[in-house]
Amino acid sequence: MTRDGDPQRAGMRVEARIFMGIAGFLALATVVYWLTSREDAGTTMLLLAAAMALSVGGYLAVQSRKHTDPAGDGDHGDGQVEPAADVEAYLPHASVWPFAMGMGLVVMANGLALGMWALVPGALLTGSSLYGYARQSRRRD
Repeated sequence: MTRDGDPQRAGMRVEARIFMGIAGFLALATVVYWLTSREDAGTTMLLLAAAMALSVGGYLAVQSRKHTDPAGDGDHGDGQVEPAADVEAYLPHASVWPFAMGMGLVVMANGLALGMWALVPGALLTGSSLYGYARQSRRRD
């Protein structure tokens, strides 16, 4: 448990540190790999993996702060912060839209290599799936 007594916040903070550590390791591995091999593809992939780990770690760090004090007025100045009261996360309903969006992105990515005949339908499928997912997410029960 943390000083403010919120074990969920402590878990998010630990997860954020883990992902930040992974990002740091991958950034170091990127530099070492590039200096020893001078190969562009592997260096780019390691750098992208470091960026993804950094984005997840940053998101978790921000969320751990939000769950403690979402309005910004719970800090009393003595190091003790009130936990947020009844913060309920909104999770969308299970649907086919994320799968359809992924399929559209795969077709669109293949279209970059194969030509416009695959790029355009992939873009249309991705766009319509995004619209359907956003429309479904607006209707909360």
